[in-house]
Amino acid sequence: MDLATIGGFVIAILLAAIGAILEHVQFGSLLGTSAFLIVVGASIGATIMSHSMEDLKMFGPATKRALIPPKLDYHGMIDYLVGLADKARRNGLLSLQEDTESATNQLVKRGLTMAVDGSDPEVVAETLEAMAAMEKEEIIHGAAVWDTAGGYAPTLGILGTVMGLITIMGNLSEPDTLGPMIAVAFLATLYGVGFANLIFLPLGAKIKAVVKQEEKFNQMVIEGIVGLQSGENPRNLREKLLIYAPHGSVKKAKAGAAQATQEGA
Repeated sequence: MDLATIGGFVIAILLAAIGAILEHVQFGSLLGTSAFLIVVGASIGATIMSHSMEDLKMFGPATKRALIPPKLDYHGMIDYLVGLADKARRNGLLSLQEDTESATNQLVKRGLTMAVDGSDPEVVAETLEAMAAMEKEEIIHGAAVWDTAGGYAPTLGILGTVMGLITIMGNLSEPDTLGPMIAVAFLATLYGVGFANLIFLPLGAKIKAVVKQEEKFNQMVIEGIVGLQSGENPRNLREKLLIYAPHGSVKKAKAGAAQATQEGA
């Protein structure tokens, strides 16, 4: 599980609960089945109406990325690509045939296959960029489902409140019941704003943040494949690919490489 996602959610709920305690809110009064059904149920229905089945199919994979983001091993991939570049430069691209079959990253697998088959580097780059773009677009569609739910929830919360106020207006002859009825009516607004800003919208934003990191990683992979196919010097290729790695880890990686070089000498 992603610590930022879970930790952020826990902090938000905890601080909101502390604030409620300071305001002497009785948590039992915040429970309302009808308000929950109006806000969450109607938001689900409206969201389903707003998206195609293809978008809805990506809802699960997109949500999984928010909860369990893929591990992007920049330096491991850089070492791997530079190793392939060194091998190709020494023995030719055909020597990468076995590496093509054993590659687990789909971009690497497709890129090496095209490179070994003698495809033009520009065609290889365009193909890999199209693959990465399609993957990104599919996940973004899954994130849009959360964004849509986050947009509908507050409005449907107001709808639930208006429905409650209509009921209240019909019972003005019973003033003793007005207070509890008004409280229940405003629960829908609370649920709408709460679910939208504590769950729906943050998850949508987190998915898009993860996709942005994946896009950066994929661009690094594409640069590496095109570089090794073009016969680029492995040392220069490493320096180029390190641009994509997180800044805090680049200095550490270079220091480790320098120390390894000294020990080997």
